[in-house]
Amino acid sequence: MEAIHACKICGRRVCSNHFSLNDRICAVCKESLCEVCGEYLALGSCIKCGRIVCEKCSRQLDPVRLICVLCCSK
Repeated sequence: MEAIHACKICGRRVCSNHFSLNDRICAVCKESLCEVCGEYLALGSCIKCGRIVCEKCSRQLDPVRLICVLCCSK
């Protein structure tokens, strides 16, 4: 299949099978979106609940551990 779509996040060109028309993003970016906000790409996972989270939705506990804002507020 021809790569006819461009992802609005990463710019990668992909075929229709690997593109979400509603979100205008590729399958890789869709799988990598923050599980809290759903807007930004995740950079790690919460040590408490395991959600993948972006910088905005996480707090750095130390150089390697993150906690999501949902677990942080509990």
